Amino acid sequence: MSEQISNIELRSEKVRNIIGQIPSRIVRIGISVIFLVVFSLLVGAYLFSFSRTIDLQAGLYPENNKIHYTIDVPKDKMKHVFGGQKITIHVHDQISFNTTVQKIGTTLHVNKHHAYYKVQGVINNTNQQVNELVQAKARIYTGKTNVVDFVLNR
Repeated sequence: MSEQISNIELRSEKVRNIIGQIPSRIVRIGISVIFLVVFSLLVGAYLFSFSRTIDLQAGLYPENNKIHYTIDVPKDKMKHVFGGQKITIHVHDQISFNTTVQKIGTTLHVNKHHAYYKVQGVINNTNQQVNELVQAKARIYTGKTNVVDFVLNR
């Protein structure tokens, strides 16, 4: 059986020419399909938007019977943080505080591990009390962005 397969020979010159060529119509259709897929992906990446957030650590502390917060924002993330943006602070996944970015420090703090700016403010309208410094998780909502802007402006 294997001898028959290896002995197959194309007898006609026309048949050999046809088999050796790729039809130009198939090439044009293939290139068009690839272009349409790539173009659709780029348009979709531009039109699809999502909420951009920055997850950080916050410190809550009492002062004048109010709860104050301090968040250390890394230098590279600071370009996305502006006054008035919404912040959600979760303490031990039980208590949540909603506030806004109120005061953004202008001094760059540098330690052994990273460089950061301080974002500070007061949490209003709360029935909760904090008696000492409490570490919490903070999420700053920096607005909507699309995939193209996210990739280009990391």
